[in-house]
Amino acid sequence: MVKNLVLENISVGFKLPQGVFYAVDDVSLNLPGGNFTAIIGESGCGKSVLGQAILNILPSGVVKKGRVLYNGEQGKKILSAFGIIPQNPSESLNPVRKIGKQMQDILAVHNIVDSSNSYKKQCLRLFGLQEADRVLAAYPHELSGGMLQRVLCAMAVSSKPEWILADEPTKGLDEQVGAVVRKNLLTIKQDLHLSMLIITHDIALAQEVCDDVLVMYAGQVLEHNADIWHKQLHPYTKGFLQALPKNGLQVIPGKAPVPGESFTGCKFAERCPYCTTRCKEEKPAMQQVGDAEVRCFLYAEG
Repeated sequence: MVKNLVLENISVGFKLPQGVFYAVDDVSLNLPGGNFTAIIGESGCGKSVLGQAILNILPSGVVKKGRVLYNGEQGKKILSAFGIIPQNPSESLNPVRKIGKQMQDILAVHNIVDSSNSYKKQCLRLFGLQEADRVLAAYPHELSGGMLQRVLCAMAVSSKPEWILADEPTKGLDEQVGAVVRKNLLTIKQDLHLSMLIITHDIALAQEVCDDVLVMYAGQVLEHNADIWHKQLHPYTKGFLQALPKNGLQVIPGKAPVPGESFTGCKFAERCPYCTTRCKEEKPAMQQVGDAEVRCFLYAEG
């Protein structure tokens, strides 16, 4: 059964000398199971912090508000339902422990028995690692970057999750290894039919792999849209995509808010070409526009 993920008024704050800075600010979403959803936006907009909040793996001392519901329930089941594809194999894998041992550690946590290694090999071969015996016996430094990316994907699915969280899976990779990652994610989508959240700066990856897109800015979701590549709704989304190299690097004027900066209205108001007095004085709520949602007074009634 496909299980939905619901976020209700999620805020995550970090304590600063001048007060609490909310890296995630009142995010409410209904993410249907079965979809691959991309989370995009500028660096520092709160994408990765939102991912940590969903999994309840935030560092100690942060201020967290709201709740996350998985299949209508709130609790520890969320983390066990997720597989995680981290950013960097060199930081995620133990350099002095063989791949097979590290995969076994994951299976043990989820009470999956595989004394013959047949299941581990099955997971590795799913991502094109046909020499599975050699991979299991190898240390991370003995494998290429592309092979390590495949190993991370095999590890993520080995726990038999219902959802996958991929945090910047192509960050810092060359084009060849990035292509391997895209192929791996398509394998998860087409062969395993899992649900996935992909936090990414890689717009080409989001276009190729994802069914819908969340656009974040200064801790808020400004747009949730499945047709975002053809019809952007929020002025920030339009500006963000126009700033890509392939679109001529048309940079959005002004700067993103700094940590601790307070607002009475829309956080994008000072950079928005459609800004009105209302935008500076009132905080816009998410509006339903067809099948999409957008946080902007351009679509508000009255």
